[in-house]
Amino acid sequence: MLPLEGVRVCDLTIAQFGAHATMMLADMGAEVIKIESPRGGDPGRGVALQPNGISPFFQAHNRGKKSITVNLRRPEGKEIVRRLAARSEVFVQSWKPGVIERLELDYEHIRAANPAIIYASATGFGPKGPRAHLAAMDMVAQAAGGFAWANSPPGAQEPNPAGPTIADQAGSLVLAYGILAAFVHRLRAGEGQQVDVSLLGSQMTMQAWNIASFFLSGEQVRGGRAGANSPIFTLYRASDGWFGIAIIDERQWPLLCQVIGQPGLADDPRFNGRAPREANRADLTAVLESAFAGRSRAEWLSAMEAHDIPCGPANSYADLASDPQVRANGYLVEVDIPGAGKLTEVGPPVALGGAPPPVRSAAPELGQHTEQVLLDLGYNWDDIASLRESRVIL
Repeated sequence: MLPLEGVRVCDLTIAQFGAHATMMLADMGAEVIKIESPRGGDPGRGVALQPNGISPFFQAHNRGKKSITVNLRRPEGKEIVRRLAARSEVFVQSWKPGVIERLELDYEHIRAANPAIIYASATGFGPKGPRAHLAAMDMVAQAAGGFAWANSPPGAQEPNPAGPTIADQAGSLVLAYGILAAFVHRLRAGEGQQVDVSLLGSQMTMQAWNIASFFLSGEQVRGGRAGANSPIFTLYRASDGWFGIAIIDERQWPLLCQVIGQPGLADDPRFNGRAPREANRADLTAVLESAFAGRSRAEWLSAMEAHDIPCGPANSYADLASDPQVRANGYLVEVDIPGAGKLTEVGPPVALGGAPPPVRSAAPELGQHTEQVLLDLGYNWDDIASLRESRVIL
């Protein structure tokens, strides 16, 4: 039995931030019912659409869910959502501030239908302040949260955002964390509450120590290999590929010197401590680059692993598919997409009882479960026919 089996989530999220959070709840067994517009559904369905009809974007953020179509502009549509919320433990929405209030599906209205509801909002900038009413997307959050500048190399005169949508993904993790914390409170105290998680706050918390360090020292962290303060906490090129090392334990420094065949470096006054290594990082980087270029990546990793030095390959996405560590832990899964074949995607990252939970289903077709959910809510077939005829549902 999965830990969230029996928990129902009313899901009014779109795109990535909120949608991935509710998918993580579905991975853990929750019944997540995604409410979509009859006019095309979640816009994420069309992102990166492939010739076979698969959107890897939508699949990666919506597996394991049910989908119903509801016209939220119609009173009958709002009533469907209220009925569903009354029978749910969690309600999640990621609409631009102001829209959900105009639809009368905000916290106060939903709480009237279910006083114990956990009502989670995925916002751009948080519930207060001069930008609270504005929408945001990943790129805006990378910029506003300081990451785009932190990721630019030393001396760069322009910010450098990440290619992957890390702000949306970070936000989804924090949102799921907030929902689960509120759920534990509900189990203990019997009461629901409002949860707000923003892209801005999530992006900042992913850089917590770097930001704290800035306010203590005034030093801005910078990205890339050139931005690494420590030449033994960065990436190097072997004769056939790149790898990373991450030494923070001073006892591992002389071991690294032994591995590269230069034990005398350990006592070199330029390098025999964290501060001198950072002050002379260009010199040490040159020494290590020259040494590492002489052997293969596999040889270096094997030698460092034998001395318990933290290290690992610098994988491309293509490398992940053949990485035995990725495969052994089930971090990539193949999901059957009805009528379109299989999609390789990232699986649930948490092992429970020694293994990750199985992927129960692909992302749903638009409105795939509308009739099933409405019948469960007490509507009959005549009601459903009437709702469909009046275009409240698809």
